[in-house]
Amino acid sequence: MDIAKVIRENRKKKNLTQEQLAELVGVSTSAVSKWESSASLPDLLLIAPIARALSITADELLGFQDELSDEEVTALEQECAEIFRRNGYDAGREKCEALLLEYPNMMYLRFRVAALYQRFLLTIPEHTDARIKQEFDRIYELMQQVYDSGEPRLHAAAAQALASHELMCGALDRAEALLSELPQPEAAPDELYPLLYLKKGERERAVLLLEQLVLRAGMQTIRALHLLSSTAMQDGDSKRALACGQASAALVDALDLQEVTSTMQLLTLLNQYGTKEEAEKTAADYLDRLAVLDYDYSGHPFLCHLAAQPKPEQLPAVKKTLLEGFERAAEYAALREAPSVRASLERLRTVLQPSSTSKNDIA
Repeated sequence: MDIAKVIRENRKKKNLTQEQLAELVGVSTSAVSKWESSASLPDLLLIAPIARALSITADELLGFQDELSDEEVTALEQECAEIFRRNGYDAGREKCEALLLEYPNMMYLRFRVAALYQRFLLTIPEHTDARIKQEFDRIYELMQQVYDSGEPRLHAAAAQALASHELMCGALDRAEALLSELPQPEAAPDELYPLLYLKKGERERAVLLLEQLVLRAGMQTIRALHLLSSTAMQDGDSKRALACGQASAALVDALDLQEVTSTMQLLTLLNQYGTKEEAEKTAADYLDRLAVLDYDYSGHPFLCHLAAQPKPEQLPAVKKTLLEGFERAAEYAALREAPSVRASLERLRTVLQPSSTSKNDIA
């Protein structure tokens, strides 16, 4: 809001004429008229008298604000995301940090900035362990500030993010304490809402909720199978580990999910406990799945109303990171020499070239 509009609107709220405001401030009526038409600006020495006459603060008169609506935060988030996309991670981060300085008490802005950093993390040019750690530390510093603020609507989400961080760092007691703060609902109405909307005739809303429920339940089951498989491996139970890995991969296929970690885990298991042919086939399958990964469910047979899950700017960085991991892994050295795997590697490298971003390129 510009100063001309602030003066005009607040003068009218006070039921003052331009002449009356001019008299209160000690200037001519024409001066007030010029302020309100943006023909001129008040002298700095007049800011305090004008603010007193209008019963507002100097910050309000000058358009400064320390609070933002959710809509304003969303607009700023979109603006920053565009800077990340067009000008790179460092430029986006600089803009975000400037906003945090401008609005130091806006916890929702801090929460959304932390999400932006995590969203664009893999686009950092110098993708070193030290730089990634630096950015993760900043993300969780922001989350800690949100958590410490005690803002009710953000507290649980911040606690969950911090618990995840503490688990990764091995601070198990701290992670458990944070998790204990999360609400434990006695009822889960997820299945009732779709029924409600169907009975109300809101079919589109019901279908979207049901698709979200299928995706969420599927991904939760897959993650649980991953952990069961890892636990079995630690216990030396290769048969159980392999069974969990195969079940996870089968579920991804059954639900036609945009997900590659199940195939990656199955590859690890087959490379240790399976046959050479099984490992080669799974390695080629993993690389081909990675090449076409786009998180777009618009053509899905029964999840077609879901929006793309992560933001598209992450995909090239995610694919590049996973490809580099496969190429560097010593345990996959023999697999990389297999003709089918070499062909899949070449297709993935082609997709990652700047001019080749469509999954049609590997058809």
